[in-house]
Amino acid sequence: MPGEVVGCISCIKMNFGVQEGTIPRDFIEYDFAEDALDFETQLAEARDVKFTQVLAEPLSIGSHIVCTGTPSEDLPWFAVNIGMGDPDSGHGDIAVHFNVRLPQRYVVRNTRRHSKWGTEETTAFRLFPFKMDRPFTIEVLVDEKQTLWAVDGEHYCSYAHRQPSPHVATWVQVAGVRNATLNINKTDIYPTMAPPPIEVPLRAFIDAPPEPSEPTCWRANAIATLSNGVPEGHQLVIHGRLRPMLHSFAVDLMDGAREWPAPNVHVHVNVRAHVEPHLPRQLVVLNAWYGAWGLERRQRTARLVPGTQTTFRIIRGAGEWSVYADDSMIGELEFRAAPEGVKALRFRGDLYPEQVYLCPATNSPVREE
Repeated sequence: MPGEVVGCISCIKMNFGVQEGTIPRDFIEYDFAEDALDFETQLAEARDVKFTQVLAEPLSIGSHIVCTGTPSEDLPWFAVNIGMGDPDSGHGDIAVHFNVRLPQRYVVRNTRRHSKWGTEETTAFRLFPFKMDRPFTIEVLVDEKQTLWAVDGEHYCSYAHRQPSPHVATWVQVAGVRNATLNINKTDIYPTMAPPPIEVPLRAFIDAPPEPSEPTCWRANAIATLSNGVPEGHQLVIHGRLRPMLHSFAVDLMDGAREWPAPNVHVHVNVRAHVEPHLPRQLVVLNAWYGAWGLERRQRTARLVPGTQTTFRIIRGAGEWSVYADDSMIGELEFRAAPEGVKALRFRGDLYPEQVYLCPATNSPVREE
């Protein structure tokens, strides 16, 4: 109302001695414009610090780019670019732009065509892996339809080809890293720096205590081997914790413990909590991949509580795979290939495993006494 003094509800006394309606002296003396100018200067310096390698031959399926370097405090971001045209003018096309932004702690992927950027991608299969003053190794694998990116031996993300494709690139560039190195060859496996996968142990029954020889630390977004597969009448048990901000996760039973060449997936179980999250049950998608995805089975059957412990089980029956979450069946998928072909397990997303093992399956969900 005119003439009325209105108080701001956020202008209260705070623990560090700020009086109502006043601004701390440190804030008054801080020059935000100067800080923004410093940041822009750092970005310009990062663009000027670059190393470019001209390609002797076009990139193709199996081309393997290895980049090493160490981020520094005075350069707030760095990028790996795969492009064509003039790499120094700033106007050439960039098929893949892998931009690491250390202050914001995320990585942007994008494509620039005719001086225009496309839609950014930022999702990844693991937490932000880069730190100031810590050396890194980035592996880039060029496939038919995408590039795969690994950091220090762990798969980080993939990026589908846009126009222009990296298959027509003429150079690879690292910007913002002073001690950068580049090496471009061919490979038959990716990531080449990955540690040997863990073997899934076998237990006598579902509640049997772990053996001393079993793995004690399971990483999220990992691949493990099933040397003897999943015998008929046995089940794969994954006990772990769900992410509090549950989005989605996937469990795959595959014919090989590798990221690339892409293995066949006998069972793909994908729980999607982000699709209509207001509904009481999450969406479960079951499928198989043998060079291409087959027909999906979709049902809204999972009732998982974000941030809690869960037990996820895949049981091999006589002619189908049965999937349980906390002793409730959430789906079945008929065999689409010989189940003896299963030799590996992969989990990705918002399920953080703590115990993973094989054991005989009773009349589930009845447990052994």
